[in-house]
Formats: sequence, structure tokens, C-alpha cells
Amino acid sequence: MKTIATFSLPEEAHLLRTRLESVGIPAFVQDEHFVQLDWLYSNAIGGVRVQVADEDLEATREFLAADAPQPCPEAEEVDCTWCGSSDVELDPWPRLISYLAVLICRFPFLYTRRRWRCLRCHQYFRPKPSATAWPDSADFE
Repeated sequence: MKTIATFSLPEEAHLLRTRLESVGIPAFVQDEHFVQLDWLYSNAIGGVRVQVADEDLEATREFLAADAPQPCPEAEEVDCTWCGSSDVELDPWPRLISYLAVLICRFPFLYTRRRWRCLRCHQYFRPKPSATAWPDSADFE
């Protein structure tokens, strides 16, 4: 038996085991009961292990290499309006301002305008609304 992955939680290990068994590769979860008794032992014993037989090792490696996360079909690509890059993230400042307001004033200041920040050109922008997107509170102002 060869260990192909280790996890901190038994649930994560069983997810991999069921994915492997769905393509016909028998897999086994080791040390799950020991971790369920006291989850602090997980790091001490090396986590919950997923193991496969030696003859299934190559098929398992091929499956894991080909099993990439699939994009959500309903997700939309947001591109920077300044440079056209798709390397963007949501602006973290509104959330940070709300957290600080809770700490200082004991009341959150809800700042709901959604801005994006381009990681390439460092510009802030709002994407153009599409017909399939949910309305934002900024659309009603």
C-alpha cells in the first residue's frame, strides 16, 4: 500500500477516496478513527492517509494529474477596463472598513459598492453590468 495524500480531517480523505473509487481505483483511508477521537492528534500522527495498492499507483497518479478543477459554467470573467487583464480581485478595503467599524464603533458601516482591483496595472474599476449578473446596490443609486 502506498500513501498518495494526507489530510487533517477524515471527511477530506473520504472525498478523495470516493473520487478514486468512482473511476474504479480501490482506495483506503487510514487513521481516521484515531483522529476522530481527538483531532489534535492529526498533526502528531501525520494526518489521515489515503492509500492505494502498489499496482494502482500509476493509474492514481494519472487520474490526479488529469483531475483539474472545472470552471463554474455560470461564472463570468471580469477583465480590467484599463489594461484588459483578467488577473483581478475584489477590492479588500470595503470589508476591512466594515471590520474596523465593528471593532471601534460596535456597529458595521456597510459599504456595498463592489470595485475590482487589477493586479497588473493596480487600477480600481467597476465591470460593465451584464444581462445575467445580479443587480448591485450601486445600480439603484
